[in-house]
Amino acid sequence: MKASQQPRWAICSVLFCCHSFMSAHASEMTESSIDRLPKQLPIFSQKLSFFLPNDWKLAYTQLEDGMFSAEFLPQTEGLHNWSSMVCIQGFEGMSANIKPEDFLDTMVNTYRDSCNGEVIYERVDDEFINGHQTASAIIGCTRMPNSHLNELEIDFYKEPQRLSEIGYYTAVSGEKDLYLIHKSLRGNEFNAITAPIEKTNYREFMSAVSPFNLN
Repeated sequence: MKASQQPRWAICSVLFCCHSFMSAHASEMTESSIDRLPKQLPIFSQKLSFFLPNDWKLAYTQLEDGMFSAEFLPQTEGLHNWSSMVCIQGFEGMSANIKPEDFLDTMVNTYRDSCNGEVIYERVDDEFINGHQTASAIIGCTRMPNSHLNELEIDFYKEPQRLSEIGYYTAVSGEKDLYLIHKSLRGNEFNAITAPIEKTNYREFMSAVSPFNLN
């Protein structure tokens, strides 16, 4: 794969690696338990550290073609019915090819193509993680496509359920590799005014898994 093609490849992987399945209700803004445990993932040339509520689990992990993905869910949820997810991704050798803010911009442009409703894209203050430049944003879709429902047996629904998805995303430019951290909610359809995550509460939303360290 040519270097010029890598950013587009990375963005498409971001959008579709975190499985798009049905959940009836979004989780609460804060986790039900304040107890949490430190986690560390060795991803290519560096190690990413964060926290995870103690009633969460690793549900999925994959390393393929220079991309690492790990998805974490509440213990009672699965990849087919999640309402809250933490997804950590790494893209080998990508930090020299694209800036974090450009990564998010390109990601949202692709995201628009797969959203049936209104796209939420609200940049928040950029910070540093152990001296590494980041770009962060709230990204969401007020109405997700229903095509994924065909994979499930849901005959008891008279009409396809309309779902929304929204999350907090941070792209981090590491020494060699690019990292993406995001925590997302999936649930009932909302609009831009009633979005459950916004600038006034995103820090609270991320408090169960932050701070992050990259060494």
